[in-house]
Amino acid sequence: MDRKYTKEETDRFVEIDGIRLHYNEAGDGPALICTHGGGPGANAWDNTKWVLDALAEHFRVFLIDMPGFGESQMHVSREGVPMDIFCARLKRGFIDHLGIDKAHLYGSSAFSAAALRFGIDYPGRVGRIVIQAYAPSQHPGPTAGLKAVGEFAKEPSMANMERMMEQFTPNPELRTRAATEARFRAANNPDHLQSRLEMNAASNSDLVGELRSLTTEVLVTWGNHDGMIPVAGILAALEEIPNVRAHLWGGNSGHFVATEHPEDFARLVTDFLLR
Repeated sequence: MDRKYTKEETDRFVEIDGIRLHYNEAGDGPALICTHGGGPGANAWDNTKWVLDALAEHFRVFLIDMPGFGESQMHVSREGVPMDIFCARLKRGFIDHLGIDKAHLYGSSAFSAAALRFGIDYPGRVGRIVIQAYAPSQHPGPTAGLKAVGEFAKEPSMANMERMMEQFTPNPELRTRAATEARFRAANNPDHLQSRLEMNAASNSDLVGELRSLTTEVLVTWGNHDGMIPVAGILAALEEIPNVRAHLWGGNSGHFVATEHPEDFARLVTDFLLR
């Protein structure tokens, strides 16, 4: 893996349905669209840069910031449209704009529902789907991690970010200072904390009854000590999503398996998508 991509050389902007989206693009091959989770400071580059070089050897990779996150437009209203439907439409508009017929999708946590929704609503435009720490029927109560997210949102201090990151990545050997600082900077981007309120997991549709129409293959990934979303959800995902398989990381792995196990994650995703 000789090619090393930088953020600056891969930065792109596009307007879809009147909304300005930021994304990073690298590589050639089948299209793979990657999005992030919904926590404070989430953005596609910081969440997925760890596997970009490896994935770009096989795919034309797009790391897209959803509205209210990263460098995409802030203060976007869904106008009451469920978040999964709203974001799936943006992805469809995105591939239409770029002239892409079909794309694989990777969605993390809160935005996993949008990846599944895309597969349900646009079956002819989707390849395979990878989702992270998400089960359609799972509505986590006040886990320690979600409490830490709420505390940071109320008081966006470095101390609260450190506590939040301990829940995201409980293994200190896998939790880097650089990742914590990058997340803190992104979380304090102007208007982000207010804008993300419009894009929260509770705004997704109830997909359970609609998943029977999903025909593409799905891979669910999870860490065994995810402090945000209880790992028991992996069993619910296996029950609810047709044509699904799951990969569970042990070793005190957390919410950010792509960050914690980048080589394994890239290899797993590549083998699944190209199989």
